Amino acid sequence: MEGLPETAAPGRTATHRQPSAPGAEPVPWARTAADLLTLSRLAVGVGLALWPWQPSLRSLAALFRWKMALWTADAADGALARWSRTPPSWIGRQDIWLDTVITLSAGVALARMGFLPAAGLAAWTAACAAAYALRPVETVLLVFMLPLHLSVVVLAAAHRLPEAWVFLAWVVVMAVLGRRRLTQVIGLFIGGLPDGPRRWVLSWLPAVLRAEPDHAGPEADAGEPRGIRAAPGERDRE
Repeated sequence: MEGLPETAAPGRTATHRQPSAPGAEPVPWARTAADLLTLSRLAVGVGLALWPWQPSLRSLAALFRWKMALWTADAADGALARWSRTPPSWIGRQDIWLDTVITLSAGVALARMGFLPAAGLAAWTAACAAAYALRPVETVLLVFMLPLHLSVVVLAAAHRLPEAWVFLAWVVVMAVLGRRRLTQVIGLFIGGLPDGPRRWVLSWLPAVLRAEPDHAGPEADAGEPRGIRAAPGERDRE
């Protein structure tokens, strides 16, 4: 997300983006690089699901390393997209769907190793698909991905893999360097909640974890962070 207004779906509030700094010039090659990196992540993610994994800790450690590489690439393509100062590309607007496919692929890899019950993964996927059909917001996709992300980390920590400590250091670094990304993901999650739960979360969420408000019009809800109601497919990497 680089600061350009997106048109929201009917009945939804548009996400208003901050304008680029005065004198800032677009960097088209950075947008292209971001898109290529995103497609590379997708190819690797699908490859993880198709790889003939063995039921071993060695396979789990290898998958964990690949997941860390994919998470790092995700942060990098978002940084490139913002730096490009260009309108969101089609690939950028599909970013959350690509992330969902990549995350599901890692879950399939865990199931093939025997670390995750295949029936449980199938049931969770079906339940979230049904929830999305009833309420098509990106919050549902984030909820779907969360336990699959955590399962890789928890399994690595439970089996005392050295990679778990590397991941802890990675989280600290990314929390410092990518705070803006973190707050926007939190805002995206909150934006898809029903009014009651959304206002409850906002009542206790620390200000440091809230997305910076954009310049939304006076019609935006008072006391609610701006720009958290983007319709599915409206967000770019950020």
